[in-house]
Amino acid sequence: GRVVTAPATRARAGPQVSIVIPTRDKAPRLRLTLACLSRQRDAPPMEVVLVNDGSRDDTAEVAAAAGLPLRVVTGPGAGRAAARNLGANHSEAPYLVFLDDDILVSPRFVAAHAAAAHPRRFVHGRLRELAFADRLVGELDGVPAPQVRAFRDRLFAGRAGPPYRQFGNALERAVEAMTDGSLPDVAPWLGCVGANVAMPRTAWLASGGFDERFGTQWGCEDLELGLRLYGAGLGRGRAPDASGVHLTHRRPDRWEQHEDNLELFSRLHPLPAVTQ
Repeated sequence: GRVVTAPATRARAGPQVSIVIPTRDKAPRLRLTLACLSRQRDAPPMEVVLVNDGSRDDTAEVAAAAGLPLRVVTGPGAGRAAARNLGANHSEAPYLVFLDDDILVSPRFVAAHAAAAHPRRFVHGRLRELAFADRLVGELDGVPAPQVRAFRDRLFAGRAGPPYRQFGNALERAVEAMTDGSLPDVAPWLGCVGANVAMPRTAWLASGGFDERFGTQWGCEDLELGLRLYGAGLGRGRAPDASGVHLTHRRPDRWEQHEDNLELFSRLHPLPAVTQ
């Protein structure tokens, strides 16, 4: 991909954490994600590598205005696995955080991921879904970044009001239950959730990265990487304070795509924990 440097202030020291974000045609949500990543508290030197994977909206303008140490990489349009790999290849830090383009992150998100870093772990950051996310995106459209962060702070403090209820999806509930022991830990690799997961760059390199055969369909490419990382001896870590709230959105063919990718996952790894 072609690397384009956005007009943002670069950190003088080399970054310790690279945040890799694939994006395609979600500029209003991306703007909120980038606003939350700016002005992070207690963060080590960091960079954001944004992979613009064929967007036709104003993603480029949103990136240019973000006020972050940020680089834009032109993606191949081959899906999230390929976009994440491309972003990681262009990263400069020894520690990678993979983040989706529609996540409101906590004020100490980067610091919490950095504190949880371990050479033999991939680290799952806490995720919640947001009710009425479309309504919120509309309300925050054009709102300056400081006001976005002020709302973010109220949301994470539980003071955003009844419309903005947070809830854990089935995958998140399973990961948390296996971690706290209320469910048998039969699939530790489930913690590799691409919307909010971190790992040493060396581990990502040794694994071969995300499997790009999952293509542009939705689902499983992140969990499949987790299974390979776990097989290579990496344990699952959790960083509850590296928290994100997903701006839930409609995807009409979501489960049809997921079924296709689950079939590929099962062929690649015919294990009971995958096929059942």
